[in-house]
Amino acid sequence: MRGVYTAIITPFTDDGKIDFTVLERLIAFQQERGVAGIVVGGTTGEATTLSFDEKRELYRFVRGQARNLDLIAGTGTNNTAESVKLTEMAVDLGYRHVLAVTPYYNKPTCKGLIKHYREIARTGVRIVLYHVPGRTGLTLPPTWLKELAEIPEIVAIKEASGNMVLFADYLEAVGPGRFAMLSGDDFTIVPFLALGGRGVISVLSNILPGETVSLVESALAGDFSKAADLQIKLNSLIRTLFIESNPIPVKTALSLMGYCREVFRLPLAPMEEKTRTVLIETLKRYGLL
Repeated sequence: MRGVYTAIITPFTDDGKIDFTVLERLIAFQQERGVAGIVVGGTTGEATTLSFDEKRELYRFVRGQARNLDLIAGTGTNNTAESVKLTEMAVDLGYRHVLAVTPYYNKPTCKGLIKHYREIARTGVRIVLYHVPGRTGLTLPPTWLKELAEIPEIVAIKEASGNMVLFADYLEAVGPGRFAMLSGDDFTIVPFLALGGRGVISVLSNILPGETVSLVESALAGDFSKAADLQIKLNSLIRTLFIESNPIPVKTALSLMGYCREVFRLPLAPMEEKTRTVLIETLKRYGLL
């Protein structure tokens, strides 16, 4: 696993159903700009508001449309049995990789976490462990990651803490080659790759896939001067994409750019007028409006 994986939004129609016509266009946009893959049904895709049947249709559609991309299905929940069921469904649809978040709210111990991932691993799928303490309330200690490294089906980590010290501790604990380390934090792509990361699962690439690919490829090629310049250039836009809870700003941006409707599933709601104004001004500065 290497390069840019877009954590794609889930577009909805005005009556709240998945808008597959818009999704087809979004996938084509990503393919044309050279991303390595797509994560479907993740945090940015409002997965927690989608039913099992909706996820099945969503995964099936993306699998059919994005044949040339490396696809990852978001199947992690805080319910092990449900996570296994979703993973089995994704495997049946032809997915080789799933994104499985550390269970939120439950706050499992290391023992519980290992059992959780071993149950998912029984499906035979390749697991991308998703570490996002800001969402789950669980910061994974390096000693726990070392124990999880004993599960061969965990092949990659989406590391979204944004903490480079913690990331270095992970590399020290498990070695640089055990997992494909993918950044889950658009703010720190360059330092993450400089430490040995292989790519990013990105929110930014929903609206600027080509530029995100250029940033990542520059860093992976060792041109950190160019990569750093791009990271700094994009910093203001990245900051604005997280001015409210993801995916509210990025979906609003795509709507303003003419790609989708500005429709969310509750409890997510449209942007506040003050932050929406900031988003519009930022998009104009970057020539996106």
